[in-house]
Amino acid sequence: MVALIVTLKLTLLKNSLKRSVWRTVGLVLGMLYALGIVIVALVGLTALRFGPVDLAADVTVLVFAVLTLGWLLMSLLVFGVDETVDPAKFALLPVRARELLPGLFVSGLIGSPGVATVLVAAGLVLAWSRGWAPLLAAVVAVPIGVGSCVLLSRAGTAAFASFLSSRRFRDLAFVVLALFGAAVGIGGNLLGSVAQSGSSQLRQVLADTATVVGWTPFGWVWAVPADVARGLWWQAGVHLVLAVALVGVLWVAWGHLLAKRLIEPVEAGGGGSGRVKENALIDRLYPATPAGGVAARTLRYWRRDPRYLAGVAGLLIAPVVLVVTQLMNPGGSSVLAAFAPAVLGVLIGASIAQDLCYDGTALWLHVASGLRGADDRAGRVMSTLTIFGPVLVALLVVSMVATAEWSLLAPVVGLTIGLTLTGLGVGSFVGALWQWPAPPPGANPFQKGNSGGLPSLLSFSVASLGTTVLAVPTIAAAVGSLWYGWLGYLSVVVGLATGLLVLRIGIAQGGRVLDRRWPEVLQSVSERSA
Repeated sequence: MVALIVTLKLTLLKNSLKRSVWRTVGLVLGMLYALGIVIVALVGLTALRFGPVDLAADVTVLVFAVLTLGWLLMSLLVFGVDETVDPAKFALLPVRARELLPGLFVSGLIGSPGVATVLVAAGLVLAWSRGWAPLLAAVVAVPIGVGSCVLLSRAGTAAFASFLSSRRFRDLAFVVLALFGAAVGIGGNLLGSVAQSGSSQLRQVLADTATVVGWTPFGWVWAVPADVARGLWWQAGVHLVLAVALVGVLWVAWGHLLAKRLIEPVEAGGGGSGRVKENALIDRLYPATPAGGVAARTLRYWRRDPRYLAGVAGLLIAPVVLVVTQLMNPGGSSVLAAFAPAVLGVLIGASIAQDLCYDGTALWLHVASGLRGADDRAGRVMSTLTIFGPVLVALLVVSMVATAEWSLLAPVVGLTIGLTLTGLGVGSFVGALWQWPAPPPGANPFQKGNSGGLPSLLSFSVASLGTTVLAVPTIAAAVGSLWYGWLGYLSVVVGLATGLLVLRIGIAQGGRVLDRRWPEVLQSVSERSA
């Protein structure tokens, strides 16, 4: 059964790669990225072998505990269940859960994350090859630790299968990821501040944190070789017993949950048959024109579609982290924090470049009705401004109040307006040129499509770079205002003028491209791997 399931996953992976060149390219780049991480990790673990025992113990416990926690969080919030070997697909077959468990366990290690985890975990042996006792402890800890990673992710996704398919989870997931991203940025800044205050203080914080983490389920097994190297034999024994017990409990729990799923498959949550309620406010918000109709429809998407909500969360992370880190860091720049709203302006334009992809097969309505491409582009700009306009104003007020840099109000406003309007224009044009299949409505908003995320990344990069280049006059005026204050007022005029010009050209040219390519666009956003 193990060989059968592994062969099944490899076959499905091979077929999906044949169907999409982007997926193949994305897989290769993902493997190269994972290889880079593995090499860096192995070099660092090897270097720990020649350092102090206490330092090696604290670092290995923290790093591998974070790795274990990452498996659980990424499985729940980002990747979800591996759809190629989803247990629900075995529901109609005469097979028991205990027969599937070994195969599903091994298949969980197939892929860049699994292989990278095994290789990095093997580096623990290198770090503790300073004596036979810690070396033997590391050899024992590695398979248990890797097993804990896989079992935590599998048991977690099985336990919350119903919740993961619900809209409530999808709404919650983007909030959690946004908070997690902001926390990582702020935490890194705080760690840098502690390091500047003295290596002894940083070392104490590292030791205290490692001690606490070592007594959590994520650090039990990784603390075993560290305890042995320090001569804490009784503590190593307790950690080993707890780690083995955790693997046993997770295996039994996963088997129980899998057996339940085989007789009660979880259906993906979707829209019911309830009547769609009218929203007079949205209907009155835009003119009764084709562009207004597109704006009203996409505005509803911004509220109801978790894929859009995930995008909002991702866009807000960078400016929020910039403000917080610059103000909390003693060496931070309040001037840089004041310009945080401008960062969001760039990101908004990059996001609208991907808006067409979320329509999927529903885009046939635009093609069949003969909608002008310019109306599509204008409508999406209108709804995007409706969502992010108030957000930009709120972020602008927060940055000014928090930094007290009121003298920079004019250049900040000018740069924000210029980058936002220019970004919307560039994004409108780039989005008409480039489309790809996005995760379908109702699916995990962070699920990877055929492309493996590569087209999305390239589109984001091109739109951001184009926005920055075209906004150079506004950027120059805003930066120059730091020395010549009157340039700040000029940046408002320049930003508004150039932004509106680029926006008008982007909508018009992007519309012409769509008018020529509607059938190809529909095909591009509709293709999906089986």
